[in-house]
Amino acid sequence: MPLYEIDMPNMSQALPLHESWPDVEKRLTGQRFSVFLDFDGTLTAVHERPESAELSEMMRGRLSRLASRVDVTIISGRDCADVAALVGLNGLIYAGCHGFDIVGPDVPAIPAFEGSATPVDVSVFGASVASAVNSIAGVIIKIKQWAIAIHYRTVAEGDVERLEDTVMDMVDSSPIFRGRRGKKVIEIVPDVDWHKGRAVLWLNEFLERQSGPAVPIYVGDDVTDEDAFFSLVGKGVTVLVGEKPSPTVATYRVDNPEEVGWFLDKLFALATD
Repeated sequence: MPLYEIDMPNMSQALPLHESWPDVEKRLTGQRFSVFLDFDGTLTAVHERPESAELSEMMRGRLSRLASRVDVTIISGRDCADVAALVGLNGLIYAGCHGFDIVGPDVPAIPAFEGSATPVDVSVFGASVASAVNSIAGVIIKIKQWAIAIHYRTVAEGDVERLEDTVMDMVDSSPIFRGRRGKKVIEIVPDVDWHKGRAVLWLNEFLERQSGPAVPIYVGDDVTDEDAFFSLVGKGVTVLVGEKPSPTVATYRVDNPEEVGWFLDKLFALATD
């Protein structure tokens, strides 16, 4: 399928979470909830090079405390093992490659999709993409188990269109992959009905079977997180991370990872043992 831009109904400006906190607090008080968090741009700042990212000890402590009271899932475009190593906490659920690779206590395998690309297909297609664009200075290719990421934060502006067109043509020619443009990144994944939103709903259903009904809370900063925001409309609490207000399906917004930390502290205070 071709590279595509997100096109969802009911996108609007999210409400500032600080100002709306009394309403959110009222909704969650006395309720069980589960927390789903993106990593880059949400728990830590976005870096020009993905390998430069690291989680602060303060944020790690917040996650550890919160996970002692509620189910916490980190859902990222990174490989599952990569994001788990960066967070460095046991007992959490880690969903890598936008939900295609999920590991956690007693979590079963995700549904199988007939005709889906395999990790071997991803590796081969990723190598082809890398060969096609590696000559463009500043491009960073990450070939993961279930996804390919083409980062171009350090690519000269004059080369961006050529990079995007090259990747678009390759994705368009493949019947088993789809692509999406994020913040200076193109993500390529198997072209099946699975994304962060599907993964969150599937995981929340699993967690509810284990522990009972819970309000899902999702926090993320990028285009792929809009899938989760949309999937949770009318079902949970959704928070976009971004200093500049922008159209989103999320209900609330915080400016940066520091404000995400504030939100996690608030959730910890509300959570019951």
